[in-house]
Amino acid sequence: MNADEKTIGLLKEVAEKYSLDKLAAVLDDKNTVLFKTDIFICLRGNVEAADSGENVLEALKEAKNMYKSPIYAVNPAKGEFMLKAAPDFAKAVADMGKYSFCFKLSPYHIINTFLAVMEAQVTGMALDALYAKGEKHIEDSIEYSLKTNPNWDKASLTVKNPKLIMPVGAAGCGKSTFYRELSDVVNFSCDNIRYLLFKDFGPCFSPWESALAWWVVNRLTDTYLSKGYNVFYNGVNTDPEYRSPITMENPDPLFARMPYNVKLVYFEPPVHLNAEELKELDGINLWASKIEELDMSSLSPNVKKIMELIKGNYLRTLARTKDISGGKVEQDPFDILYAVPAAIVKLFVAQSFNQPKGGNVVVVPRKEIPDAAERTAFYKQYAAKLLN
Repeated sequence: MNADEKTIGLLKEVAEKYSLDKLAAVLDDKNTVLFKTDIFICLRGNVEAADSGENVLEALKEAKNMYKSPIYAVNPAKGEFMLKAAPDFAKAVADMGKYSFCFKLSPYHIINTFLAVMEAQVTGMALDALYAKGEKHIEDSIEYSLKTNPNWDKASLTVKNPKLIMPVGAAGCGKSTFYRELSDVVNFSCDNIRYLLFKDFGPCFSPWESALAWWVVNRLTDTYLSKGYNVFYNGVNTDPEYRSPITMENPDPLFARMPYNVKLVYFEPPVHLNAEELKELDGINLWASKIEELDMSSLSPNVKKIMELIKGNYLRTLARTKDISGGKVEQDPFDILYAVPAAIVKLFVAQSFNQPKGGNVVVVPRKEIPDAAERTAFYKQYAAKLLN
């Protein structure tokens, strides 16, 4: 039996134990995208390591995700890994009963929860403790918003048909400005949660850390939607494959049967690029050269405008995070800033040209509005459209 078969067999144990017919059906579907997803590849890497017959913790150092990044790295260049124990698959299957919230979600979320349970074993993290920290953060953020945001009203915090609002747009597109005009909508930011849970590690942005941070965000999302809170699923969300587990834009059964009322708000980029311009943008390698030193004189006008946007956003964030690390200003616990590499910023911008379709999408046009009052009124009209 190869690693794929063993991994499928392990997931079938979960499906059988908890009578999860929709999960079982996906596992028997040879055409599903499951086997190409990061969650399956990470789970298979753990199965391979446990089955290696060698020192399992050493073998886990070689386990990689779909992007060839070591799953349990903290600083692989220095040989630092977050490895405390070998995975106990039987216990992981048994522990799934404690996180049955995922059973009503898609098969993707069930598998993702199983992966989180297992990675928590390996890293020595306690899922319940991570969740408790996240829950306190959300409660603190609600209290803070009620005190500081005049748009918020405690009497209307919960509704009968809450919405999961997913913004789609790269950094600098207006998401934060827009969010401030959303009345009584709770901000669920993986950046905030990641920093809260894993700041002792940098954060390091390794696969194990990302998986646990997003699991906490997803469980919090389900909890607060179940209580009637509108939720702002705060991230760039520009990759259709990445957001499909919630939006179901990909019709694969892996993502089916999500019970949420999902609304997408798409922020238009400053210019639209044609196929040739997108190819030109894609050919700029910011891993190989610093954006500060990039000669933009030969770029076509639209691509140059996009690159100047990326450069400006990157340098502003770099300066602000430097002030935070230098102690000149304090990190805002409800709006965490990270110095994201310019190459990653460019990736998100390139993905942002892929506009989501459907009746649940609100499109916010790109518009430069210097006057603060006019800018507020502009975003407020789209916020109202989204919530009505």
